[in-house]
Amino acid sequence: MKKLEDIPKKDPFKAPDGYFDQLPGIIQARITKPKSHTIWIPVLKFALPVVAFIAAGVFWFSDQATQPFEDQLAGINTEELIAYLDNTEFAWEDTEEITEWNEDDVLDFEDRVYSTFTTDNSDLDLLENELIELENL
Repeated sequence: MKKLEDIPKKDPFKAPDGYFDQLPGIIQARITKPKSHTIWIPVLKFALPVVAFIAAGVFWFSDQATQPFEDQLAGINTEELIAYLDNTEFAWEDTEEITEWNEDDVLDFEDRVYSTFTTDNSDLDLLENELIELENL
């Protein structure tokens, strides 16, 4: 076994000639060198998709909110709606609101309901005949 004293003492690391003379200048040059890092590039990289996603969501939901209620109702098939209401136990008590109706409110509501009816006299004649037949039974 070798003893520590038997190992030759030589310096494996050798600095180039004049390195320590130039070292303060090299360090000073690195310190005073302006960094070209901008904070906006990383921020925009993550913020831009988030802003685009939020803008798309606002556009999507605002478009749906501005669609008139009548247009949405027009897209519902009447037969399917009637079948759904017939097959569903519907409690009108759950839908009632506590409101006080004055005469103007009732007349306005009546005008809106009757303004949606489009009928001609033949439909009225058929309805009248059906009512007469029902009374005769």
